[in-house]
Amino acid sequence: MLDKETILIKARELGALDAILIPTSRIVVAHWVRLKCQYGCPDYGKWKSCPPYSPDPDTTRKILAEYEEALLMKSISHTKATDLAVSVMFWLYSQGIFKAFPMGSGRCYLCEECHPFDCRHPEKAYPSMEACGIDVMGTVKMAGWENHHLGQGTAPSHFCLVLLW
Repeated sequence: MLDKETILIKARELGALDAILIPTSRIVVAHWVRLKCQYGCPDYGKWKSCPPYSPDPDTTRKILAEYEEALLMKSISHTKATDLAVSVMFWLYSQGIFKAFPMGSGRCYLCEECHPFDCRHPEKAYPSMEACGIDVMGTVKMAGWENHHLGQGTAPSHFCLVLLW
C-alpha cells in the first residue's frame, strides 16, 4: 500500500491547494443535497455526471461503506477540481490502487452539450460530490477544515474527493 504522505504530496503536485486523508465515515451524505440539484439547477438531467444519472444518496452510502479512507482536496475552480480528482485517480491506478474512484465538483464541462448515453469522454466524466448527495461543506467541516468555507469577500473554495481503499 502507498505511504499516505506520498499520496498527499502527489495530490499537491497535481494541483491541490490543500489535501487531507479522511475516514469515509466523515463524509456527510444527505438527500437534501440532490434535491437542490433537482429543484435549483438549470442543468438538471442534462449531464451524465449529474442527477438523475449519478448515484443517489442511498447508493452513495452503500459505496462509501466499501471504502475506509478518502482523499479530500481543495482546488481553485469546479473544472480544476474535477480534473484534479481524475488525475489523482489515474496516478493511483499506476501505483496499483485500482479501487480509487474520483468525485469532482459541479457539472461536467468536457462538452458544450452532453449525450449521457453516448459520452464522448467516459475516462474523464465522473460524478461530482454534490451529484451523489454528498454535503460538501458538511464533509469539509467533518474533516476539520472549517476555515475552508465560502468566505466573506474571498474566492469560494472548490473541493473534490477520491475514494481510496
